[in-house]
Amino acid sequence: MHPMMIAGAVLHVTLLAVVAFFVLYAAQKAQGLVKLLGNVVGVWLLILAVLAIAAAVAAPMFGGRPLGMSHGGHMEFRVIQEERTEEAPTTEAVQPDANENSPLN
Repeated sequence: MHPMMIAGAVLHVTLLAVVAFFVLYAAQKAQGLVKLLGNVVGVWLLILAVLAIAAAVAAPMFGGRPLGMSHGGHMEFRVIQEERTEEAPTTEAVQPDANENSPLN
């Protein structure tokens, strides 16, 4: 895995975890519907952090795309080269006799 990809994944997951911590902390101090909403948002942020880790780990298995998802903006073309032998198969073409059935004669 590319080192910058690891650094980016660590920074994003850290940011998500810190935000989730503060959301869950604020939800603990709240009451009623705000507490429920805060808990749901905090848990959702933690789930996103875990999915980001899984995507970073699984990206090399899917050709560099996180969890096999396309990046949307471009198309990817892969060229497969076949092994070629040094001796190309020869085909002998049968050439008609120049004297036989010639329209000039």
